[in-house]
Amino acid sequence: MEQEVETGLVGRVLVVALNRPASRNAMSARLVEELLAALEVDEGVGALVLTGAGRGFCAGSDLAGLAAMDAAGKSAFEAASGRLARRIMAHPKPVLAAVHGFAVGGGLTLAAACDLVVTAADAKWSLPEVPIGLFPAWGLEAVRLRVGRPAARRLAWGIDTLLGDAAVALGLADAVAEAPLAAALALAQRLAALPAAQVAAVKDYFVQEREGEAADAHANALFMAACGTPEAAASFAKFRVRSFEVDALARQPRA
Repeated sequence: MEQEVETGLVGRVLVVALNRPASRNAMSARLVEELLAALEVDEGVGALVLTGAGRGFCAGSDLAGLAAMDAAGKSAFEAASGRLARRIMAHPKPVLAAVHGFAVGGGLTLAAACDLVVTAADAKWSLPEVPIGLFPAWGLEAVRLRVGRPAARRLAWGIDTLLGDAAVALGLADAVAEAPLAAALALAQRLAALPAAQVAAVKDYFVQEREGEAADAHANALFMAACGTPEAAASFAKFRVRSFEVDALARQPRA
């Protein structure tokens, strides 16, 4: 049986492709399971890129599959999809999305959960659930964090269908590219080359909303943890040498 999610390494970047092109990469229960499994990466992976096979990124939940489920099945599927979005947001590695064609319904919320999103200019973004009598049950937190409450509410009502440039202007996506996958890979490779602990610390800081003293305290704890890494030790050593050289130069008698 063909995998509904395919993975492949490009250097230290894991490319994770939704692989249901005949169904516009609509999310089945099996696809969600396979995506969750694909996120379990080893230390050799420095970043991940989500993309979609065929004509687009993802058309959202598989409504035919949902229609065949009983109430408990529907609820379990939505809960698993919510776990997927939260797992992406809390993942210690940067997760990027490369969007072409469409990011509709759960495809939009899946992309919004990623740290960086590159979209094609003609990609269509929308949440069509309410107009067809449903509700976008999972991933709305990621949308709200990206675009703010008023814009997220408009999207959730299905009022707005956006193309790539408008998605970037709103904050749903971060960049427009003619070749989104290539552009996302380039960004992911840059992130994968950074110190892993420090990259994870940035994700840790932003995954939960904190304010004021609590935010400062958490940032201080992350800073102190970073100070204990080999990369920080090497940088401090360079600055100590540089400081010593400057002091020695300053102590030299002037002619």
